[in-house]
Order: sequence, then C-alpha cells, then structure tokens
Amino acid sequence: MNYIDPKPVDSVKSAGFMSGDGQKAQSVRNANWDSDLEDSEDFPPPLSKAELETLLGSNALRPSKITVKRLLFLQGLVTLLSWAVWSAKGKPFGLDSAAISALLGGLAAIVPATLFAMRAKVLGSRANVMGASVFALVTGELIKIIATVAMFVLIIVLYPKLDWLPLLLTYVLALKCYWLAWILRK
Repeated sequence: MNYIDPKPVDSVKSAGFMSGDGQKAQSVRNANWDSDLEDSEDFPPPLSKAELETLLGSNALRPSKITVKRLLFLQGLVTLLSWAVWSAKGKPFGLDSAAISALLGGLAAIVPATLFAMRAKVLGSRANVMGASVFALVTGELIKIIATVAMFVLIIVLYPKLDWLPLLLTYVLALKCYWLAWILRK
C-alpha cells in the first residue's frame, strides 16, 4: 500500500529545526565525537635534522648530484655516440641517412627535455605561491609531450629519407639517460 506520512520526522522541512532538547542532545553527541577523534589520532612529532641523519645516514640529506645540465650532457653524448656508430656504418662524416636519422632521434629527446627544464626553472623560482612547483611540473610535462609529438611530425614531414631504426633506437637510448644518470649519481 502506498502510504505517505503527512509529517515525516526526517523531511527536508524539518531538518535543522529541532526543539531545545533535541539541539542539546545533538551538541552532546557532536562533542563526544570530537573528543573521540582527538584521542584516536596520535601523530608522532617531526624528526629533527640530527635525528634524520642518525636514522638515514649523513649522505641521505645531501643534495642530489643529478643535475639537469648533467642529464642533458649525457643525452647529447649518447646521441653523438649513436650518430658516430651509424655514421661508421654508412658514408663518412655522418652524411648517411641512417646517421642523420640517429641524430634527429636524439634531438627529438633532447629538445623537449630542455624545454621542460627551462619551464621548471622559470616557474620553480616563483615557489612562493603554494602549488607553483606542481604547476610547473605539470605544464612542463605537457609542453614536453607536445614538443615531442611536434618534433616527430616535423622529422617525418621534412626528412623524406628517414631510417626508422636509427631514429627510434637513438630516441630510446636518449630517454634511457634518465636511468643512466640515476645509476651514475654517486
């Protein structure tokens, strides 16, 4: 049977309009709830620098030796090494299409990484605003993705004698320099 209560207790109109006793009971329940939360969450105090050094070791708090310049240098070095290997296979002095494709593949990794680093440096210097560094990373990564796609489109359109194997192999090797820089950080 379809029965509609003309005065429901928990209706929209009656919500928030309690008698004095109902409001007191509600405030007592809220006070109990608040005191339960205060007792249940015990956060440990933050560690001092000396405590962190004893816990993690003195080397843990030193700045990283992985710098953007070192990473870009490593990517350039891997690109030139790949270019030299593909150049030795073909015509001398890198005039072979495989060597040029290898060079273009390395540039397709280096140029977007440089744009990302410049964007992060510009916005990272304005770190007074909360969340500016996160914004710099997200927008920098977006610029890096767009630049990578644009580089590949330009390479495909403007260089008709493209060799895919040297291009992609050098691109992947230049991207793996992030791992290589992390391994060689000491």
